[in-house]
Amino acid sequence: MTFNHVPRLLKLAAPMILSSSAIMLMQIIDAIVLSRYSSEAVAAMGPSGLAVILFQGFMFGTAGYAGTFVAHCHGRGDTQGGRRSAWLGIYAALAAGGTALVLAWPIALLFLLAGHEPGVARNEMTYFGICMAGSLFPVMGGALAGWLSGIGRPAVVTGVAFISLTVNALLAWGLVLGEWGLPRMGISGAAVATVAAQMVAMILYAATFARAGGFSDAVARRLDWVEFRHFLSLAMPMGLRISGELAAWTLFLVVVGRLGTVQLAASSIAFRINGMAFFPALGLGQAAGILVGHARGAGNDDEIPAIASQSLVVCEIWMLAMATLFATAPVPLMSVFAGYGPESIRIVETGSLIMKFVAFYCIFDAANVMIGCVLASAGDTRWLARTFLVSSSIFLALLWLVDMIIPSLMAEWALATMFVFATAVIWLFRFRRGRWRTIRVLRRTEMAA
Repeated sequence: MTFNHVPRLLKLAAPMILSSSAIMLMQIIDAIVLSRYSSEAVAAMGPSGLAVILFQGFMFGTAGYAGTFVAHCHGRGDTQGGRRSAWLGIYAALAAGGTALVLAWPIALLFLLAGHEPGVARNEMTYFGICMAGSLFPVMGGALAGWLSGIGRPAVVTGVAFISLTVNALLAWGLVLGEWGLPRMGISGAAVATVAAQMVAMILYAATFARAGGFSDAVARRLDWVEFRHFLSLAMPMGLRISGELAAWTLFLVVVGRLGTVQLAASSIAFRINGMAFFPALGLGQAAGILVGHARGAGNDDEIPAIASQSLVVCEIWMLAMATLFATAPVPLMSVFAGYGPESIRIVETGSLIMKFVAFYCIFDAANVMIGCVLASAGDTRWLARTFLVSSSIFLALLWLVDMIIPSLMAEWALATMFVFATAVIWLFRFRRGRWRTIRVLRRTEMAA
């Protein structure tokens, strides 16, 4: 196998890794700071943080799919088409952000029904409500970051991500612990810090788009309802697939939380640590998706199998390295997040066992992430959404049975590992069948424009 696509992949990947990791990195920063505040706050970060990404995942996936349209336009040399595609994402973000603001508090009240301890439930409601209300900022930022990546300017995304992460880290330390004369707000301070950092990122992205003439281009700004409906027909399944995956893992944590606060805290921390492997892999997948979009836009479909296979090799090397780290050093990794409370030793011991499962499923998650991104960029989003809905429903039904019959942390994590393996195999079979070749992302009228 030649690796002619790998240099371009790696050039795009570093900025995409940082961009895709931004939300999770902010939550990792919040979790580290909160470990100095209370174990209840650390436990609450798992379900509430995943729930935030769940709802924002649908919005982010829908608005951010504009980047796929931009990449296809860029591949065929259509600059104005790229700006028009970015506006499709902007309009989707405006609608999603307004809806999230209205629904934030009513949805937050559902945490009272999860069966968690009262203090944990209150913290979950607070974190989710604040972050959900500020959803416009990361979703709009995602649409504009997709435009930058699609036109081959991911370095700007890197700079913005660094700035927003710095803002989040400083504000989280000050607002959670009451440092530098700021109020001691606990988990609500962590949420405010995250939203403020996302707002800064959105403003910087918008300024870049304005300098490129994106806001002043009246033709690109005009909303074509036929084009917008076509965009949503591909973008919303992508958003549903992302939110569906996050829903499955959020419900998984909710079920684990019924076993106790220690089990919930350990599982929550394990997901945070897994983010060290998953989000860089997702950035690699998004970079591969850009290459796929450029190739399809230029009419070079025959290049896509090579792009996919070479990208998968790179991603698998990364995941194997992280799996080795997780399997050999679980105690020091867990200790970073476990804090200094009376239950910290039990959390580390429980989490060390969980990290064995995380290490094992990382090996399969490379194909899960990479092939999923390639199929999505090729336009196969409807099939991805339908298939994941079926597979995740089966997973959750089995999880419910395990919880009802033989509630066990090890059994539940073993089932989760099997779920990751099954989805990876399904995606690979779909890609090899080549049905994605028959799907067109850009409408024929757009291609002729």
